[in-house]
Amino acid sequence: MKFWGGGAPENKLLVGKRIGFTLAEVLITIGIIGIVAAMTMPALINNLQDRHFKSMFKKQYSIISQAIQMLYAEDGAPMDFANWRDMPLYVCRIAQKLNAEQSGLKCNEMLEEMDFQNFENYRNTKVSWHADNTWYNKKKQPQFMNNAYRGMTFYLMDGSWINFNCIRTIFVDVNGAKNPNTIGRDIFYLYLPAKSTNTGFFNGDANLNVNGCSGSNYYVTITKKNYKEDCENGFGWGCSPVYILD
Repeated sequence: MKFWGGGAPENKLLVGKRIGFTLAEVLITIGIIGIVAAMTMPALINNLQDRHFKSMFKKQYSIISQAIQMLYAEDGAPMDFANWRDMPLYVCRIAQKLNAEQSGLKCNEMLEEMDFQNFENYRNTKVSWHADNTWYNKKKQPQFMNNAYRGMTFYLMDGSWINFNCIRTIFVDVNGAKNPNTIGRDIFYLYLPAKSTNTGFFNGDANLNVNGCSGSNYYVTITKKNYKEDCENGFGWGCSPVYILD
């Protein structure tokens, strides 16, 4: 082996070899990383949002259920309304229990005058559920609501919207006007069976048509057998029982 000046042995393999990357190689690598990030970041953000929405819905489900139980304790009986014109009384009383910031009904006047059958005269047009075609199901199809129920909405201080719909169904948008305004992501439902104090998601063994008063093009039938499938591959209403029950 040949030595040079008493130093380290010559490594002929390194002669003529360059160490490091060229600017072009660095730019290509950064570009690839950017493309991968652009492909994966939206999914990660959506997953984080969905976890947050799920947590907010659990909170709203709990406080609405507690408010209904408080009314039961005061009245000594379940909320007993047979048709939609009986609903404003309970909408206003629950809104008061939840310290609603704004309401689609002028509840103070209605409760003072006890005139619930003519609730159209007490509407606050500044507060309403989403306008038609501005909220969507999980298939990205625009949604519609029967106008009779649009004003039975109140806004809570945390930004969520609560709507009483089709007699015994309650809609919740956990972040109000903010996007995505999509069923199964930030919009959910719960159900109060007749003569019951316990909220849930099903009408016993019968079918429950969520948004059923808005016509056959907009309601979705949710049962104990199909709610998981609806959440995963359907319109999104089934995600409400999935998030609470499973």
